[in-house]
Amino acid sequence: MNKRIILILLSGSVGLYACEDILEVPDISMQTVNLLAPANGTVLTNNTVNLNWEDVEEARGYAVQVATPNFQNAAQILMDSVIEMDTLGHLPTQLQQKLINGNYEWRVKAFNSGFETIYTSSTFQVNGDENLDLTPPNIPQLVSPENGSETSNTEIEFIWNREDVPGTAERDSIFIWTDEALGELETKGLGANKTFSVTLPTGTYYWTVRAYDAAGNESGPSSTFNLTIVN
Repeated sequence: MNKRIILILLSGSVGLYACEDILEVPDISMQTVNLLAPANGTVLTNNTVNLNWEDVEEARGYAVQVATPNFQNAAQILMDSVIEMDTLGHLPTQLQQKLINGNYEWRVKAFNSGFETIYTSSTFQVNGDENLDLTPPNIPQLVSPENGSETSNTEIEFIWNREDVPGTAERDSIFIWTDEALGELETKGLGANKTFSVTLPTGTYYWTVRAYDAAGNESGPSSTFNLTIVN
């Protein structure tokens, strides 16, 4: 291949540069990926889902993710794929994924060697057969520490009860707040076997638990207990 040569004069000296050496990477960070299908709120009657999006100019690859029921409260990340341009310059804008019945969120971002876009996301539901789980988990019942309790131990084990509902896998999320209005979140986590342990500084805390399942159903919130850790 013939290279185009540029003659550059700087401070009385002459340099030869190939065009390839001074090309800049296009900034695509302000662009967005337009998701085509499934569109937001779509209910699909086929368990084989085709994810389609529009091409982003100057992109050299895409990151594609699928979570259930959504990314904020993900019970599972079902897809985390990277698609890159091949040696012939072909860059797909479609992926296929087989999913069980349930609620999902998918998102895509574009990237090249120097920049990337933010994620664009969309939610959808798969209802491909008659086995769709529409039953929410039972509401968790708080056990320990007892409401209004006081302790000098900063390592706290939170315990609650909840009977599982037959169907898709269930999990519990615990939320620990520093104010009675539940506006200032100290921490949150996933309970293992209806327990969660954490080290907290001195102060008063309010905690509640909510259950979710893989089909996207969620329980109502538990009651709220408070706990005070003293010096």
